[in-house]
Amino acid sequence: MLTRAHSSMVLVATLLSAGCASSGESGGPSRSRNLITQDELMEVPHSTVYEAVRALRPRWLQARAGATFQSREPQTARVYIDGQLRGELGEMWNLLPTEVNEIRFMSASDATTRFGTNHIGGAIVITTRRR
Repeated sequence: MLTRAHSSMVLVATLLSAGCASSGESGGPSRSRNLITQDELMEVPHSTVYEAVRALRPRWLQARAGATFQSREPQTARVYIDGQLRGELGEMWNLLPTEVNEIRFMSASDATTRFGTNHIGGAIVITTRRR
């Protein structure tokens, strides 16, 4: 019985250390779920910001269930470029990754707090280099 308990502790310790190593703590680049940096954009060759986001953070592009009085249709994130509302996800087709400093995803609640209502799908906030 003692050896079974000992082997269980060794297994738990091994799993915990493997989890720490895979989380970016071991010197590898750490990726934020809600931020894409210029360095990360340059690591993957894409011709538009939309394609880069689709490759790097595809969940940002998914529609979220609508639960408003106006619409029950799923809604996607709204796009802001340099602080200005530009509209829907298609706006990212017009930007080159080389023009961008960072891209940040905001949840529905965070986007509503910052920009006001009608952000059920959240917000994608793009800061360009020309700013």
